[in-house]
Parts: sequence; structure tokens; C-alpha cells
Amino acid sequence: MAFLPFPSNWPLFTPKDKLGDFFESYASLMELNVWTKTTISSASFDDTTKIWTITVTRGDGTIRTLHPKHVVFATGHAGEAKVPSFPGQDTFKGLAHHASFHQDAKLAGDMKGKKVVVVGTGNSGHDISQNYQTAGADVTMVQRAGTYVISASKGLFMLHEGMYDETGPPIEDADIAGQSLPIPAQFTLNVGLTEKIKEAEKESLDGLVKAGFKLDFGDDKSGIYRKYITRGGGYYIDIGASQLIIDGKIKVQQSPNGISHFEPNALVLADGTKLEADIVVLATGYDNMRTSARKVFGDEIANRCKDVWDLDEEGEVNTMWRPSGHPNFWFMGGSLALCRTYSRFVALQIMAVEKGLSR
Repeated sequence: MAFLPFPSNWPLFTPKDKLGDFFESYASLMELNVWTKTTISSASFDDTTKIWTITVTRGDGTIRTLHPKHVVFATGHAGEAKVPSFPGQDTFKGLAHHASFHQDAKLAGDMKGKKVVVVGTGNSGHDISQNYQTAGADVTMVQRAGTYVISASKGLFMLHEGMYDETGPPIEDADIAGQSLPIPAQFTLNVGLTEKIKEAEKESLDGLVKAGFKLDFGDDKSGIYRKYITRGGGYYIDIGASQLIIDGKIKVQQSPNGISHFEPNALVLADGTKLEADIVVLATGYDNMRTSARKVFGDEIANRCKDVWDLDEEGEVNTMWRPSGHPNFWFMGGSLALCRTYSRFVALQIMAVEKGLSR
């Protein structure tokens, strides 16, 4: 965080309450004007004056109009939920919803004997499957294509070994070292590391394959980093669901051609396989971050923005942390580590515009 970095003993995996407390403390210490429970009602940009007019509604109903020079859209990594629809879905007698609507399975009452089908095998699909299984439900995951799996307890630490751990250089030096390499070169260097992690986690990965789960290590075998940058998905950071799959407590059903239709009490796959279900969760991912910008700011502004994430022809990340295509509108997202690194670059670009050094 600018001017107030995380303490040197900050854990790799931060509990939500700990992180929330840090954010609240940061806002207080830095005297930031933070408005929660506030929504944007309308937004427009004057190309002549280069000034925004943004109307917001506060939690108490108060309406305010703001005139900033720049807008930084920092709503996370992804955009709106990808919610497919299927023939017969309206006849389904159970509950069907996208993963973004999931709540703790225990809140839904007694899950024993309930049949749950989760479509998708990324992080959301695994976490939701684990949640329902531990609540007593009979869970089946539907997998269309291979998924990269890396454990939080071992593999993820190996990714940072020698750089972002106690044996590595100061964080500032590690950041510079990382940013000095073109992203395609980082992908190439990750191939060997991905293979090393694969060998270290061979037992669990072999167990997944034996259970009918399909693995994928990326188009170029570079593992999680390429999938994160180019897709924002297609991987699972294992926090327990893999062992449930290996033990047969979560079943896996392959369906390379997807879903055919719903029936009143079942989901039918493209090959005709019928999966009885009381609950169907569509863990089908999220769209481009630009879709959220369109929802909040409207078509006129979003149409001038470029798509976000993946790489351009020069091997740079599309739009994120750089000119968006719309003047004075910036996309800011990614993990805390990426935000730590790139927030200063966004700030420098805004400063350059304000000093007349850039448009």
C-alpha cells in the first residue's frame, strides 16, 4: 500500500478480517475520503474540458455530483458473471443459479440426501462443491475441459520460493526483478517451475486423474500464471476439494460437449447422461472487466474502452494499468501483489497527463 506497506511478517494467505482491519486502518491513517454503500447513478465525460460529471447516490439516499479529472475503475479482476441458459431450464423443479449467487450451504438447511450438480471446475466450482459436500450433500462436478491444479499448502509457496519469502531479496527489489522481464519470457521461465511443482505434487495429481478428473498445465505448460493473465480462470488453488475428489466424496463427470438441457429433476449432458439434481450451480466464470464498466458507466464510455487482460501483439497486458482507450479512464485490478506493483505506474501516468507530458 502506498506510503504504508504491509508489515514484513504479513502472511501469504491473509484472513479476511485481518485484511479488512488493515484496509480500515489504512484509510484512517491516510485520511482517505472513503464512501461505502455508494452507487454511481450517471456518468459523462467532456472531451473539451477533460472533466467528468458523475452523480452518486449515498447509502442514506443523498445524491451528490462530482467532477473529477480521472476515474480509476478498480472493481477486482473480472467483469459480469457469465450466465448461460439451457433448454428446459424453466421446467427445473430445483434451484439453479450462477456461482456468484452462492451462499454457505448450511444456510439452506439440511443438505443430507440432496443432489447437487456443479458445472465448472475452476476455483468457484471446487470451493462450492467442497462447501456442499461438507454440509452433507451428494455432489457431482461437471468438467468440460482440463483444469490446472496447484495446492495452496505446497505448490503456491514453491511459486514464490527464493523471491517472495524469507530467503528472498527486499520486496522492492523482487518487484523490479519481476517487472524487468517481458511477460512472454516469464511464461517461458514458468514452464520449468510448473514441471517442478508437478513432480512435487505427483501423488495428489495422479489421484485426481485416477478419479476421472482431467488436468491441464496450459497451452505451453507454463501453469497458473499464463492462465491468470490470459483467461482469469481455468485453474484451482487446492484448499481441500482435491482430496474429496480423490476419496470419491465429490464425483466428477466429464462432458466435453457441454450441457444439452434441463429436465424437471435432472441436468442432461450433451452425450445423454442424466444427472439427477436438486440444486444446479453454474460455476461458469466471469466476463471481461469491460462488461462491468459498461454496466456502471454505459455504452458511450465502454465502447471507447478496449478489452481488458490477455496480451496484445507486443506481449503486454491489454488495457489494465495503462491507457484504456477512453481519456482519463483507467482500469486497475488483479491480486494485491499486482496492485502493489502497478498502482504506482497508474499514478505516474495520471501525473504525466496532468503535467501535460502525456495525453
